[in-house]
Amino acid sequence: MLIQCTKKLLDELKVTPVEAKETDSLLSWHANAMKIGRHKFLVLVNDKNRYAIVLYGLKAKDKKNIDHLLRKAIYEVFQSEAINEEVINEYLSLLSHLTFAKTKNRTLVARLNKQCENVLFAEKFLEIDSIVQVEMSKWISSLLAGDGKGSYFHPNEAMYKDLLELKDI
Repeated sequence: MLIQCTKKLLDELKVTPVEAKETDSLLSWHANAMKIGRHKFLVLVNDKNRYAIVLYGLKAKDKKNIDHLLRKAIYEVFQSEAINEEVINEYLSLLSHLTFAKTKNRTLVARLNKQCENVLFAEKFLEIDSIVQVEMSKWISSLLAGDGKGSYFHPNEAMYKDLLELKDI
């Protein structure tokens, strides 16, 4: 699993980035840390389809166990989206060890920033008692996104399609 982080997030997690190797964009995510008022969020956005997963209120002990936490977040959000258990497990099995790298290009950073902006509008979905923000993630991923060619798509539907193709392989 390749997590391409902003400098802000790399500093927050206290990790040293490695050189990013080319990997399947479905297995790559961009991530950023943001703060709204006194609330801290970590936003993950899939490189292939812009599916977003939001984490809230990470503490120092959570940051030390970030690999497990990210897998748990993906599992919980996908499960709440009614994605087949086999498909979720297949996807998670493809996410070998966690690798942190610097962000790749401006287009993907712009997409990440757009999803971070959407977190601002999703405050009503905030679940204070939960690190994994399932409802917020689902809502953000259901918003229309432009493909840059004049048409639009829903990131959650694109993720379903990508995961189904993954199962067929």
